[in-house]
Amino acid sequence: MTVYRWKNYDRYKSEVNQVREYYDAVHRCHRLALESLLPDQAETALDIACGHGESTCILEPFAKNIVGVDSSEDLIDIAKQQNKHAATDYVCTPFSEFEAPEQSFDIISSAWYLNHVLTIEELESAIDKVARLLKRGGGIAFVVPGNSFTTRRIQEIARRDFQWRQAWTHERPESTEGVFSFDGNWIQTRVWQPFFLMKFMSEWFDIHAWDVKGTLVTEGLLQNLVCEPPFEVLYGYRR
Repeated sequence: MTVYRWKNYDRYKSEVNQVREYYDAVHRCHRLALESLLPDQAETALDIACGHGESTCILEPFAKNIVGVDSSEDLIDIAKQQNKHAATDYVCTPFSEFEAPEQSFDIISSAWYLNHVLTIEELESAIDKVARLLKRGGGIAFVVPGNSFTTRRIQEIARRDFQWRQAWTHERPESTEGVFSFDGNWIQTRVWQPFFLMKFMSEWFDIHAWDVKGTLVTEGLLQNLVCEPPFEVLYGYRR
């Protein structure tokens, strides 16, 4: 990833109304899931694949001390420039190499991380590590692509309204593999079915899916969307 590409992406999200509305809706559902988990402010939170810091900012009302982790030095630099929250630290490293004592965090959150975990072995390792870093009874909230994300209907909407392209190469019961692009550079991804993820994660967590559709309808978000929302928020507690 280069600074140029991701600066373009930041501007793209701000200037294309449909894109901004989409991410506002994602952030709203993410916050509501966190609110349901945390009636009181916690001590520590971890944001996995924090990118340029938008998802890290969502955690500010929920934890006194926050760590954002991402493998891109460019994105970490942007996050530091944009987020001056005094109690947030950023670490440039892949999550697989991130080091912290077990049970260090009250909350672990992430947006669009698991779709970059490309094998079942990496998925098991990642979820096991999340469980080890999280305190017993601690909360998780993960934004993931929804069931409709890889459908032809969503691909058509993405190309027409978002200038976002997708190409899917391998479809399996538990996931769909392919690439996506918004600027001509293709990024490999694996979209795990949310129901599969919930079953997979239930070994470690009491896991639920936020009522995304209900929230979008009752709060009047994404009013022009006429199909299944292409994202889910999976949330719950460490067993």
